[in-house]
Amino acid sequence: MKNRIQDVRNHLVNAMEALGDPDTANAEAIERAKAISGLANAFTQTVRVELDARKMAGKEGELPDVLTAAPLLTGPAGARTRS
Repeated sequence: MKNRIQDVRNHLVNAMEALGDPDTANAEAIERAKAISGLANAFTQTVRVELDARKMAGKEGELPDVLTAAPLLTGPAGARTRS
């Protein structure tokens, strides 16, 4: 994880996919998904507090680093990927 909001989304989607797979959806996977969801919620709330603090400080247009996307890189055959 690179501490970006997109990384949190990716972890949540992976957890949801695992829960939808009958081969991996067991009690352990469900508990892991609950833990991931709780951590993602805490992460999101922390970012929200930071956004509110920036707004109060008059820096409303500045985004926290976790919300800025990684720069696009050119991958194989000219494909654009995120770092």
